[in-house]
Amino acid sequence: MDEIDWQIIGHLQDDGRLSFRQLADRVHLSPAAATARVHALEEQGVITGYRAVIDPAVAGRSVEAIVRLVGNGSTTRSIAKATEIARRHPAVRRMHQVLGDCDAIFHVDAASLQELDQLVTALGDYGRTTTALVVDSPVDDKPVTGEG
Repeated sequence: MDEIDWQIIGHLQDDGRLSFRQLADRVHLSPAAATARVHALEEQGVITGYRAVIDPAVAGRSVEAIVRLVGNGSTTRSIAKATEIARRHPAVRRMHQVLGDCDAIFHVDAASLQELDQLVTALGDYGRTTTALVVDSPVDDKPVTGEG
């Protein structure tokens, strides 16, 4: 990937609704060349999709939390069961299986403390949980860049 590809990625991360003409103007290419580069980035799997960004609190999910799980017994089985819960539960936005002092981390946007408690209780059947309520996110959803 070259500098123009990174410029394209940056502009699309800022505004995924840019037309190819607008994008071309911003990176100083013809619309055909910009379109070809975007398609190539999609085919390479660099760009994986486009979507609307929603504010969970405004959408009624104002309780943000990080839930950590240390699996019990067979960790593989515990994490598999916790993954099933995460896939079904509407409050779980993201789950990471990790190495370190826990086995899984869940990013949760719940509609209420009661909904969060129900999720934590369900996960608790498969290990020990710790929960942290998010009070601020001073760095959130930074764009991916080619800077090292």
